[in-house]
Amino acid sequence: MTIKSITSLGVDVSKSSITCHILSQYPVGGLKTYWQKNRTKASSLFPSFYSSPKPETNQKSVFDFADYVTDNKVDVAILEPTGNHYSRLWARILENLGTKILWVGHIELRRYRGGKNLPNKSDEADALAMAAYAQDQDKYLESGELNERQFLMHRPEVIDYLRELVQKLEHLNRVQSPIINYTRQMLAWQFPEKAHSKTKTTIAGKVPPLWGWLAQRELEVHPQSYKSIARLYQKSISLRLGLEIDPIVRSHASWLCDIHIEEQRLESQLKALVNDELFLIYNQIFDQFNFGLRIRARLLSRIYPFEAFLTNGKQLIEREVREVKKKQVTREKGKSVVKFLPGDIKRVKRNRSRDAFKLRLGMGTVLEQSGDSLVEKGSGSALCRMTFWQYVITKIEVDGRLPDNPIGNEIADYKEMLKNNVDGSGKQLLNGKHLQNKLMSKVANLLFRELSRAIATPSVGIVVKLSTE
Repeated sequence: MTIKSITSLGVDVSKSSITCHILSQYPVGGLKTYWQKNRTKASSLFPSFYSSPKPETNQKSVFDFADYVTDNKVDVAILEPTGNHYSRLWARILENLGTKILWVGHIELRRYRGGKNLPNKSDEADALAMAAYAQDQDKYLESGELNERQFLMHRPEVIDYLRELVQKLEHLNRVQSPIINYTRQMLAWQFPEKAHSKTKTTIAGKVPPLWGWLAQRELEVHPQSYKSIARLYQKSISLRLGLEIDPIVRSHASWLCDIHIEEQRLESQLKALVNDELFLIYNQIFDQFNFGLRIRARLLSRIYPFEAFLTNGKQLIEREVREVKKKQVTREKGKSVVKFLPGDIKRVKRNRSRDAFKLRLGMGTVLEQSGDSLVEKGSGSALCRMTFWQYVITKIEVDGRLPDNPIGNEIADYKEMLKNNVDGSGKQLLNGKHLQNKLMSKVANLLFRELSRAIATPSVGIVVKLSTE
């Protein structure tokens, strides 16, 4: 597929509709000029299609979309991964029509649209940007073929299913919280002796004892636990005062039982997927960190295949020569040491493969324009970032919970080094979130290092660039 023959379709996905635009070549005069001339022709050049069109309107349906793609002989469709659910229907239609699908990342598309001076918050402009993204000569190889490395690598089907299971479990985890909170509030006067007690089970097919007893699902609770709660309730002060269990509490408890059974079903599927031979090397690395099942699934859904972060099987490392603009001072042995003065030249090594890896896991940063200044903001998967934070507070900050191996020892030594970093008065320089962020970044760096050692080609690629700081 070359730049002379491609017909590209840009598809901007919304909650229940899409906006499209088709290009057979990159617009002469640039995208801004093209947009200004054609933005008023939305109905013809930027048609919208609806998954559930209103009968009283002339909204186009998914069948009209299929005809639109077929009539225009589209070679490749460009989509933004706007959630698995919103884009799945439209992607399946394109697949059934035999149209090649390429995905462009959120950050890449935002930068591309901004660089072409297209407006923000416009579905039509997004569709145009995506269609042009596949026509831009910068996205092609010297041979004239479309460089698919400019797009997101296609995930294997098993990874899509893995991500879907993770999302389902996270959804169930979220919906439990308000149900549990309300139930415990009610139990504070209906069964205060168990209102704030922990309840869980590790037996397959069984439900947490307290919820099972409240829901009167005796067969799904361990017999001894069920009888123990029943005996305690007979002695409860609430029962003696005539305060009985409200039916709404029993219905809430039954919901929690259903959720727990569904979690068990999903986790059994998740365990089978994560332990697949396909992920053998990854699990060997995860074992060194003592990651749990859900953490492994979250990470795999984001980083597999690891080769996507490499260039020809190697880490892409750039060495930049920069001019220093501000004096840089560091602390060494309680003294301030000037490393660089304004105007000095320094060499900085940038591991682009590692940066992309950390960005995918929510541990990277991007620069965004805010007024007259550039602001550094955290970017990537918020769920993975939360995973690293949970690992830090449950495994690293609590002494004795790190695995007894070289990885665990290296993390423990790094934590002690950070805590021993003090100023001249002996005050610890890093505390709270700053310390946790450093530890989270350390875990991500170690994970990348171990995966590189196991998967990447031993040699590294080095590119020298010139820039100013």
